[in-house]
Amino acid sequence: MFDLKHWQRSDVAAALTIFTVRTFAALFANISDCDETYNYWEPLHYIVHGFGFQTWEYSPVYALRSYAYLSLHAPILYAASTCGLSKITSFYLVRTVLALSMGMAELFLYFTLQLRGFGPGVPTYYLIISAFSCGLFISSAALLPSSFAMIMGTLALAAWYRRYDFLAVFFTAVGSILGWPFAAALGQKLGSFIRYSVLSLIFVLLPTLAVDTYFYGRIVIAPLNIISYNVISTDTSSTLYGTESWTYYFLNGALNFNVAFPLALMAPIFMFLMRISKRFRRVVDSPTAKLNTFYLSGLWIWLCIFVPQAHKEERFLFPIYPLVALSAAVCLERFSQFIRGLLPEKLGSLPDGIKFLALTIFTLLSLSRIAALNRNYHAPLEIFRHLPDASAAISSTTVNNEIIHICIGKEWYRFPSSFFLPSKRYKFDFIKSEFRGLLPKHFESENGTRVIPSAMNALNKEEPTRYVGLGDCDILIDFESTSSSSIEPNFRDFPDWKHLAWAHDFGRIAYIFVCDSYACS
Repeated sequence: MFDLKHWQRSDVAAALTIFTVRTFAALFANISDCDETYNYWEPLHYIVHGFGFQTWEYSPVYALRSYAYLSLHAPILYAASTCGLSKITSFYLVRTVLALSMGMAELFLYFTLQLRGFGPGVPTYYLIISAFSCGLFISSAALLPSSFAMIMGTLALAAWYRRYDFLAVFFTAVGSILGWPFAAALGQKLGSFIRYSVLSLIFVLLPTLAVDTYFYGRIVIAPLNIISYNVISTDTSSTLYGTESWTYYFLNGALNFNVAFPLALMAPIFMFLMRISKRFRRVVDSPTAKLNTFYLSGLWIWLCIFVPQAHKEERFLFPIYPLVALSAAVCLERFSQFIRGLLPEKLGSLPDGIKFLALTIFTLLSLSRIAALNRNYHAPLEIFRHLPDASAAISSTTVNNEIIHICIGKEWYRFPSSFFLPSKRYKFDFIKSEFRGLLPKHFESENGTRVIPSAMNALNKEEPTRYVGLGDCDILIDFESTSSSSIEPNFRDFPDWKHLAWAHDFGRIAYIFVCDSYACS
């Protein structure tokens, strides 16, 4: 696959494109889900630096999340710390490793499509759609189990096409056990899956069990716990965290893949039309076409499982994003063959023009959405970079015991993580806002992964102990809103708070304020 001696110029261009785009994703993609911050970046920060936030899922009482997944990333952070890199730099280093790992998986699938006789069209279309889609831009650099499952799923898909059945099952097992257990639904070839599952469980589940048992202080199989919570348990439900209509994933797919998403959904239609026509039957009866029909079915299997679920989140789609890109590429090629077979010979170049137009529209719309997301929602990652400047502006009379207290209210869900806090001297807390759900709390400083935290619940019930008073804050991070209330005011109007820094989003401005006196309360 990576024998450079046999690479064509197009292969070099493909590699440069995918690695460049993935590096940009690591540096400029937003954190689009607060679960990524509080369920993954924060416990990872605690493991490496000794402080961070803990959600109820990490309480040993529930143990829904796996420390084994987090432990995969810890060596990167330890190496960065040894080299003297700042925490923010190490944060972006982890994102870069994640994004480039996805890039490697995409290239593996790209070369596999070439090897399996898909011709020059499908591999090229797949790479363009995969590289430039907004969905993969967001998901490739995310520290989320569903993103990890996406990477493993891409490798598994390529392995299936190469008929490396054991590797395919192994990658599926890694993505399901270390990452997200529901990704097992994408496992193909049931007979091979069962046959190789025992070996994969030995190689993957036992180390996962050992790591989680060490951190939780008791025997824990986190994948089973999360399946039990989402599927079996009657005491609580994921619907506590919101519900969406059946159209949610289709609208989300259209936003993140624009014209490629309906193309992906239409792929089976063109396969069917060509199969029932004698003129095209030779094309769709080829081994490659049969492989498409079988493996691309995972996209529809996934939608059939997740669309009926009341609780929906964008990250639940991440594992099928590679299938969306590949299905759209196959649809473009089949559509071209179908139209070319119907048109007179003198119009034979028309399908190529249609494909070029579709890919051009897709790329422009994707880049436009990527730019819009960065322009309109990147302020949280920018504003926290000013914390060292804010601490320097605080007078010594407002610093209690050398701890700098940073507070946030209504924007709690946009906190990018404790990696943006320069040191243990900075303590991050919440002030009261209109939010009435359960906020995370600080890990205990000693044995925090094993100690059962107080004031935790699995019912998303508000815990008043999470809040500090405004008078306890030295630095306040907020944004100016056109609508305010007594509990969510615009702090720029408070004379005792000094505006220090700001970052602009479309229609909203995030601010850092420092307290000039004890009258801030």
